Amino acid sequence: MIEALGYIAGVFIVVSFLPQVVRSYRTRGVRDLSLAMILATLIGTLLWITYGALTADPPIVVMNTVFGVFVVMLLYLKLRYDR
Repeated sequence: MIEALGYIAGVFIVVSFLPQVVRSYRTRGVRDLSLAMILATLIGTLLWITYGALTADPPIVVMNTVFGVFVVMLLYLKLRYDR
């Protein structure tokens, strides 16, 4: 039950970030996105994955890995289209 709660929480975090990634991809508009925020989010996500691995907590590892993919996508878009 507790593990399911972790997955549910992770889904909401991932879903909350998805519209920004989709919008940035479609419009190529990333000027208003802070590179520092994206990098801080990526570092935090990598630390959560590490924590989850060290504590053997699958929801933390799985959901932060999925979230990390979206953060890397946003970082790529920021670096490619921010002119």
